[in-house]
Amino acid sequence: MAVGSSRPMEDSWRIGQVEMVRWFGELFGLHQMDAYQLLTQTALAPIANAVDANYSVVVKARKALFPPADAYEGIHADLRRRSAELV
Repeated sequence: MAVGSSRPMEDSWRIGQVEMVRWFGELFGLHQMDAYQLLTQTALAPIANAVDANYSVVVKARKALFPPADAYEGIHADLRRRSAELV
């Protein structure tokens, strides 16, 4: 998921969309237009905040729809492993 915060609300949506297109491109090795098409077919974009000075829109897609990917150099897997060692 990515969050866009700005004014007007349309800009918040655009920011979130652009960040997800970039992320899809990096994670799956997709051309920008292919990542954009994938995003438009899989993403949800709920309004997260409409009361502060900026609007926030969350752009998200279900992980279950995609092949496994190693985001952020595996930090999520590392954090999961570390937390399992604590219990």
